[in-house]
Parts: sequence; structure tokens; C-alpha cells
Amino acid sequence: MQKRIREGFRGQRLVVLPATVIARCRNLPVVEQIYVTHIGSYPCAPHHYVERKKGLPQTILIYCMEGRGTMKLGELDFRIKRGDVAIITPGTPHIYSASEAHPWSIFWIHFEGSQVNDLLKEIKIEPKKPLLHVPDGAMLRQAFEEIFACLGYHFSNAGLLAMTGGLVHLLAKLQLHGKQSLRSLNIAEDRVVETIGFMQRHLDMPLSLHDFAAQSGLSVPYYCKLFKTRLNQAPMDYFIHLRIRKACELLDQNDLSIKQIANMLGYGDPYYFSRTFKKIQGCSPSDYRHTVK
Repeated sequence: MQKRIREGFRGQRLVVLPATVIARCRNLPVVEQIYVTHIGSYPCAPHHYVERKKGLPQTILIYCMEGRGTMKLGELDFRIKRGDVAIITPGTPHIYSASEAHPWSIFWIHFEGSQVNDLLKEIKIEPKKPLLHVPDGAMLRQAFEEIFACLGYHFSNAGLLAMTGGLVHLLAKLQLHGKQSLRSLNIAEDRVVETIGFMQRHLDMPLSLHDFAAQSGLSVPYYCKLFKTRLNQAPMDYFIHLRIRKACELLDQNDLSIKQIANMLGYGDPYYFSRTFKKIQGCSPSDYRHTVK
């Protein structure tokens, strides 16, 4: 089993602002607009793994100083490399982890406030486009250290205001020097992501690769290339996994026959459906139903 560690890395820094301090932030002029709730850095984080199925109330900012990692937001997968900034919006289910071969070094900040959403819009961050690339790591690290140094004011009102100022300064650096990754700005890739919704709405149809490429308005080879770059999986494999996931829900929630479920998911041959199900889930549909009941 793969080793997973959430925190406890050598040389790490981790500070969680006390609840009483956060309550004070919510009532301080200017500070209430945007303030830090958690802050830290991991100089090297092998086996780092964090999963939050319901997300967090705060916005999360992660900057990759060295190494690599991955991030999953809902159904979307992203690869993170040196110089990338990942911003996870509040309430977004997420998983992020360090590469096994090249574990990342990161700093991170959780923040909230009345003006956070407006600031994220200015930076052009949204759940489907959570990455920026800032190659000048020294500049961002200096901005981070200025925020962290404000902890030396022991959460005084002036210190909290200084932290807010430092955070705004860091976000301004992102807006000035950050560039959306080409795949995030590319209209063609946005069309590729939109086909995921098309897949989800048509799980009952035996759609083909040509159907998805046509839906995106792209050629099949180009569509496949962009889809795999963005989702780290071939489009038909992704569609099959969506259908099998829906099959699991149906097996779990009602007493429909295997044949009925196969028909509901566009499989005219229940035996082919069962073989596909077993290939992905590791057991037959009937065995799966027996397990979850």
C-alpha cells in the first residue's frame, strides 16, 4: 500500500491561527476583507497526500517551489510542477499529493474574507482553471516570508493587518506575473472539458470517440491529445469509468437486474457489460452487489 503522509515533514513550518484570532479578523476593518487562517511550508514532502471530500471553507493557495505533484478537483486532474500555483476555491472537493519520484517542496496559505471571491476573479481563477505559472519563485517566496514574519507580532491587530497586506501583495504578484497555463487559456481545451458534461448527460448511450470529438468541434487525434493532457486519461477510458461508476450506484441503490442496468447504460449485451465491469472493478456486477448489500 502506498505510503501517505499529511504533515510531519522534516523542516516543516505550520501555523494554524487560533479560532479566537480568526473571529477577531472577521470584525477588524480592512482585515475582514481577506485574512490568513493557516500558513506553512514543507521544504521536501515525500509521500505527501491530502484528501478533503467536502473541501474547506477557506481558499487554499499552494506554490510548488521544487519537484512535482498532482491535484484532483472533483472530476478534473492536474499535474503540478515547479513554478505552478494551485488555488482551490472554497467547498471544492480535492485531493493533492507529491510525486513519488520527484516529491515537491511547497508553501501554502489558507485564507478567507468578504473580498476573496472578487480577488480570485481578478486573477482569473475558477474551479476548472485553478493553475497559474510563476517562474520567478524567489519573488513569491519573498512575499510568502513577509507574511510568515508577521506572526512575530503575536496576532496583534497591527500584526493581522500586516499579514493581510502581505497576502494582498502576494496575490497582486500572481496577477502581475502569473500566466494561466496554455491548456487553461486554450479555447480548444475548454471545449474538451465541456465534453465531460456531455458524457455525464449521455451515460445511457453507446457513444464513440468520434461523437465526443464532434461535440468539441475538433479532429479525433487533436481531441484525444488535448483530453489526455488535461485529464491524464484517454477519453473513451474516462467515459467507460463514468458508466461503470453509475452502474455501481444503480447496483447499490436498487434491485434492478444486471440486464436492466446494462440497458440503462447503453450496453445492449449484458455479458459485455459484465466483462467491462469486472475489468474495472475487479469483480462481477453480481459479486459487487453482494458485497455492498
